[in-house]
Amino acid sequence: MKLSVMKLWSFISLLSGLLLSFAVTAEQKQQLGNWDVHYMLMPTTLLDSEVAKNYQLSRSRNYQLLNISVLNSKDQQAQQVELTGSATNLAGQRQQLTFKPVKEGAALYYLAGVEARSEQKMTIELTIRQGEQTQVLKFTQDVYPE
Repeated sequence: MKLSVMKLWSFISLLSGLLLSFAVTAEQKQQLGNWDVHYMLMPTTLLDSEVAKNYQLSRSRNYQLLNISVLNSKDQQAQQVELTGSATNLAGQRQQLTFKPVKEGAALYYLAGVEARSEQKMTIELTIRQGEQTQVLKFTQDVYPE
């Protein structure tokens, strides 16, 4: 029981950090087919150290956390999807992204680390699949390592 409560508090801390970041930057969302895809790229240094440890996330000034949430546009239910993609900087350096699903109650988030050692513009391109449905999310964002 104690472990479950600790895990819940860790997740609440993670969400608080993510929501704080949403408040600082406007909500980022694209409607792709039948999905509302919410996305956010934030410095991992904003994460509480215990939260980073519990979710096995690198907490470093050189890493950003990419958070993706895919919801059904009609009823806003979280969707279980397959995500693949990459992050590319202006110099053309590309890194493949590996997503880790995080499920808490009805919420489902997909998290990936993005390396960024200096201020730069990153282009994120993701392929989102669920059964026969495939959509592509592409966005560009400035990143500012802490």
